[in-house]
Amino acid sequence: MRIRLLAAVLPSILLTGCLQSTTIVKVNADGSGTLDNQTLMTAAALAQVRQLSGVLGGSNAKPFDPFSEEQARTFASQMGEGVTLLSSMPARTATAEGRASVFGFRDVTKLRVSQTPPTPGDTSIRAGGLGLGGDQGSSMVTIEMTRTPAGNALLTLHTGGDPLSALLNQVGSLNRGGGQLPPDQMAMIRQMLAGMHVALRVEPMGRLIRTNSPYVDGQTVTLFDFDVDTLLKDEEAFARLQSASTPAETTEALKRAPGVKIAAERDITIEFAP
Repeated sequence: MRIRLLAAVLPSILLTGCLQSTTIVKVNADGSGTLDNQTLMTAAALAQVRQLSGVLGGSNAKPFDPFSEEQARTFASQMGEGVTLLSSMPARTATAEGRASVFGFRDVTKLRVSQTPPTPGDTSIRAGGLGLGGDQGSSMVTIEMTRTPAGNALLTLHTGGDPLSALLNQVGSLNRGGGQLPPDQMAMIRQMLAGMHVALRVEPMGRLIRTNSPYVDGQTVTLFDFDVDTLLKDEEAFARLQSASTPAETTEALKRAPGVKIAAERDITIEFAP
């Protein structure tokens, strides 16, 4: 019961910018592999979650841990058939704490990869009316795996859009007057989104042959990686993203945005040799 209550009220207190998350999907030639995720939350946000859990649960309630191993096992059950939790341990930096987990899967085509960081009680990530990644369906990545005539593995990752663009669309909807955000609204956006950094990468376990993502580092293909603090420091770049009104304008603005790497294609292909 307490978890359900938390799921109902956490979206109103979780600050989007208080989360940093990196997900790396490692795929073998037979379709098996692992998903590595590290998600961190600032100490201030964690204190809010824990304080709220005490209020809802009463004085004798066990403190709610949003980054427990139990939560990691719950996430495994939501990622698709055959996904298991292989390892999980607390993770900490100077300003945040959370959990680093490794999940195993037998068949990448049955894996459901969320573009948004996993959050306590399966809540959405929201701040002041802003949500990261849209609805659950559009924030999921599904994966196909086929063979080329040469015998190479070909992954096709279907995305409904990237979470940064979904977030920016909502920022634009808050500015009913149109044009560049006034200074007071811009200051509010900076506060809500401060510190947010989200990335999703794929690492084929073999020799990378080709991909339509422009962001490749060795064997690692990036679908998206955005550091909102870096983006917000460049007001011109942020204004260009705000004013983009067509997919082509958005793609061009994203290319010139600091701290942002987002593949323009909604279907990302990755071919690799075993």
